[in-house]
Amino acid sequence: MRLSELGEEVVIDSDLGRAILRFADQEGVNPTSVDGFTLYRSATAMPRMPVVYEPSICVVAQGRKRIYVGEQAQGYDPDNYLINSLTMPIEAEVLDASAQHPYLGLSLTIDRNLVSQLLLEMDAQHGRAEHARSADIVSASALTERLLLSLIRLLDTLTDPMDRQILAPSLKREVFYEVLKGPHGHLLRNCVANHGGANRIAPVVHFIEQNYQRPLDIDTLARIAGMSPSSLHEHFKQVTSMPPMQFVKSLRLHRARAMLMSGNQAGEASYRVGYSSPSQFSREFKRFFGDSPSQVLATSVS
Repeated sequence: MRLSELGEEVVIDSDLGRAILRFADQEGVNPTSVDGFTLYRSATAMPRMPVVYEPSICVVAQGRKRIYVGEQAQGYDPDNYLINSLTMPIEAEVLDASAQHPYLGLSLTIDRNLVSQLLLEMDAQHGRAEHARSADIVSASALTERLLLSLIRLLDTLTDPMDRQILAPSLKREVFYEVLKGPHGHLLRNCVANHGGANRIAPVVHFIEQNYQRPLDIDTLARIAGMSPSSLHEHFKQVTSMPPMQFVKSLRLHRARAMLMSGNQAGEASYRVGYSSPSQFSREFKRFFGDSPSQVLATSVS
C-alpha cells in the first residue's frame, strides 16, 4: 500500500501492479527507458475516446479497459491481456479506477524483427505448423503465470542501466515467445508472416502508416495489396471494419487530434496530416469527433 496525495491509502492488488506503480510516477502515460515499453496510471475512470493503437501487447494490472473496433467491443483486465496486430484508429475507455484503487497497465510494442527471429527458430525446431487463418486483428487472451513473471522481471530492469541493456532484450523475447505459444499467437505471427487472415491487408496498413500525409487513392492502395480495388475494399473492410479510404481519413484525423491535444495549432495539425484545405479539415474533424479543432485545442491548454 501507498498513500495518495489526498492522504488516503492506495490499494494495489497484485505484484504486477506494485511493480508498475514504482515507475509510473505520474497520471496518464509514463514512457520508460526500455524501447516500446510504456506504463499507464489513472486515478479516474476515462470515458470512451478516440485513440490510435499500435501493434502491441497490452496488459492491465488493476482496473479494466475496453476498446471498440468499429461496432465490436473487446475488453481486458488483470486476467486477460490484449494482442493488437495492426495500427488501428479505435476508441477506448478505462473502467473501475479511483484514487484509492487506480487503473494500472502497460503496453509493449511488437518488435517485428525480434518476432521474426523467434518464428524462424520455432519453425526450425518443430516444423512450420498450420496456424489459424483469422480475420481478427485484436483479441484478448488469458494471462499466464510465465508471461506475468516475464513482465515483472522486465519492469525490474528499469532500476539498473546495466540490467536494462543486457537483460531487457531477452525478457522482451520471453514475452513474445509466451504470446506466440498462446491460443492467439497467430495474431502476433500475422505481424510478420506472409500467410492468410489479417496479414493480407497488413502491407497496406503499413503503407498507410508511413504515407498518410501524402495524397492516397484506392488504386494506389490496391497496387500495394496486389488486388483489384473492389477486392481490397472487401478484404480491408472485413479486417478493419471500415473501407480503405475511410481508414486513411480516420488515421489522419486521429493523428491530428493527438497533435491538438499536445498543443499544436489547428492549421499546423491540418497540414501535417495531409489536408491542403484547413476549412475541409475543420468540417471533417467536427463531423468525425463531434468537437471542432479549436474546442479540442482549448481543452488541451485549459
